[in-house]
Amino acid sequence: MAEETKYPFEISVDKWMGGTRHKISIANSTAWIVEPPCYAENKQWFWLPEWPTAFPNRNGVKELIQMGFYMLHIDVYGKFANPEAVKIMYTFYEYLQEQGFAEKGAFIGMSMGGLYTFRFLEEYPHIGNCIYADAPVCRLDWRHERRSELAPEVSRAYGHGDDINALYDHPLSPVNNCKKMLEHKIPLLMIVGLDDLVVDADINGLLMADLWKKAGCKVEVISRLSWGHHPHGLDDPARIIRFILENTFK
Repeated sequence: MAEETKYPFEISVDKWMGGTRHKISIANSTAWIVEPPCYAENKQWFWLPEWPTAFPNRNGVKELIQMGFYMLHIDVYGKFANPEAVKIMYTFYEYLQEQGFAEKGAFIGMSMGGLYTFRFLEEYPHIGNCIYADAPVCRLDWRHERRSELAPEVSRAYGHGDDINALYDHPLSPVNNCKKMLEHKIPLLMIVGLDDLVVDADINGLLMADLWKKAGCKVEVISRLSWGHHPHGLDDPARIIRFILENTFK
């Protein structure tokens, strides 16, 4: 059994998904380190940038913790993966390196978590073993057509005030800004619902997967007919788990 660790700047400890969840204050944000009941090789980890409690029985989170992976998260909600959020995430990563965690890990990007994943790894592609993206946001103007009243939150986060038109074809949208990830050939598992009314798969996840294919990068795509934005994951998450294991221990 793993011995529980006391981490610098720790603010609370409890149990979660069979592991020990340490909450830590980093860069004025609350981070999680979920310590597994037994250790995988070299303190391997996976990171959920958003929605850390969502669908753990469907996205492989529960099983990966039991297999010895650490689960990581830092709360940068509401920043929409802007440069400040990416900087905070990297500050957390530097903290993890000081604690002896593996240099690279897997990223699970569900919905908005996809935007954070792609934005972060485009800045720091050497950190990612692989990406599992599920109904991911891949463009900053994704709210314009169906949830336009919420679009100004994004334009404000990127310094454009209420000018949501500034988000169209924005250079930081992952669909326009993935060159480094492709150069590093980060493997991608993409799961989308073709009836998603929250994040349009055709111009988000499927477009991103097509960019991976055109670059000759490893990509697996699961497209589900008559499926909306939720639930994320799969009834049997074995394929997700296999993908992460294959691209961690390769």
